[in-house]
Amino acid sequence: MELKAWIAVALFAVTILSIARGWMKASTATLLGASAMMLFRLVPGSAASQYIDSNTVGLLVGMMIVVGILSKTGLFQYIAVKAIKVTKGNGILILLSISLITAVLSAFLDNVTTVLLVSPVVVSLADLIKMNPLPLLMSEVIASNIGGTATLIGDPPNMIVGSYAGFSFNDFLLHLSPVVTVVWVISMVFLCLHYRKDLNPDPAATNRLKEVDESKLIKDKKLMVRAGFVMFMVLLGFLFHHHLGLNASVVALFAAGVLLATSHLDDGEIVHQEVEWPTIVYFVSLFILVGGLQENGVILSLAEILTDLLSYSPMAMILGILWISGLSCVFINNVAFSAMFVHVVSEMAKSAGMPPDPLFWSLALGSCLGGNGSYLGAAANAVMADFAGRSGFRISFGSFFVVGIKTVLISLAVASVFLFVTYRNVATY
Repeated sequence: MELKAWIAVALFAVTILSIARGWMKASTATLLGASAMMLFRLVPGSAASQYIDSNTVGLLVGMMIVVGILSKTGLFQYIAVKAIKVTKGNGILILLSISLITAVLSAFLDNVTTVLLVSPVVVSLADLIKMNPLPLLMSEVIASNIGGTATLIGDPPNMIVGSYAGFSFNDFLLHLSPVVTVVWVISMVFLCLHYRKDLNPDPAATNRLKEVDESKLIKDKKLMVRAGFVMFMVLLGFLFHHHLGLNASVVALFAAGVLLATSHLDDGEIVHQEVEWPTIVYFVSLFILVGGLQENGVILSLAEILTDLLSYSPMAMILGILWISGLSCVFINNVAFSAMFVHVVSEMAKSAGMPPDPLFWSLALGSCLGGNGSYLGAAANAVMADFAGRSGFRISFGSFFVVGIKTVLISLAVASVFLFVTYRNVATY
């Protein structure tokens, strides 16, 4: 690699280290890193915008506004009390019910939207029963990334892989939903064991809440009905936006505009308070940072190295892509990684003279499941961590990583068995 490529790698590494060691907030570190990329002309200023995923950014802004308005109606507190009553205050059942609901929602929505919807419920629930929200928030976001792996629309990397490889919605359900189900079950067992000492709601608070009339928690019924209807239309829009030729961000932003225009709330205040601008800065900057690696041939060099290392065996390529993408996406945003790596996978398949589909499924599994490793890996992770911080519960890079990396290793091990069994005869194709 040339000198510019090494400088790009160094800038990226320093940025990641700054976040991991807590020297700077994620938004500040990535903003400095992206600015340095442009300052040293590693990413030309005129080309920086082409690396920014505007669909992801627009989706985040739109859904933050929609969920922010919905949260002012008292709906999330209502759902939280209902959940406590159904689970009878059992901490493990609360964790499992939240995780199951999140995983199912994430299969049919993108996981960022799901986290934006579920996180307020989790924080409200934890506050009501005087329970540490960290186990519930971590389980929620991990379940979101796992559930989103099952479908074409559940996780942005799947959209990228599906579009490039020509996979349909049904292809994802057929190929990935079985292994995703097993991964979810085993991951939830691990999380319940890991957090078993923290899943103890205050019995007195739980008993008091059993007597609460949850219907009285609704603060603005008219706004709730209006926002609920808009949210329902948003969900339909997400399910069918591909057929309509629209990006998901268009659906979210239009819904946000409708609610801002029809509610009695101060639109300027909503945009200022409910949009998590540090998260937006983080994603925009991160896309530019990864763009610097791509612009200077770092990704291409990596592809050539991987082809040389793994092309001796089809199964080695399948499992190699799974683990490389999975471990890489612990530290690199999985949207940006998969957008670059689909080209790498295609070239590797051509060089090895093997069908590309098994490699694309490996990439989809690795990039989605690997995103659980840290809040750098997936958009949903950063959104959840930022929301937790705004709610008074800071989740550090280290505390996320300790749980996340174990979940990733478990998930990749299960996925490895699945891929080996499914494609063990790939050499005879």
